[in-house]
Amino acid sequence: MTAITRKYPGRTDAEIYARVDEVMGGVARNHELDYRRDAAARTGSVSKMGASGKYVVKDGQVTVELSFPFLVPGPLRRRIEEDIRREMDALFG
Repeated sequence: MTAITRKYPGRTDAEIYARVDEVMGGVARNHELDYRRDAAARTGSVSKMGASGKYVVKDGQVTVELSFPFLVPGPLRRRIEEDIRREMDALFG
């Protein structure tokens, strides 16, 4: 499992969630993943054929956890992880 955490000082959880929701929706579309979100809980998840990810926005930060089955090729895993890291780094940039 891979965990990606980013803090955004000075931003509210609602602001962070709105941006993360957009980013994760885009990542899901680009990689043909199913995307579910819960705005009230400020959480979301993506999944496809055993690969899954979830995120939570809380206390000014977002934590994304990704899990891939053994059969998912390494380059695909890295591409998804890099896409998410890049988007999280540029969330408010």
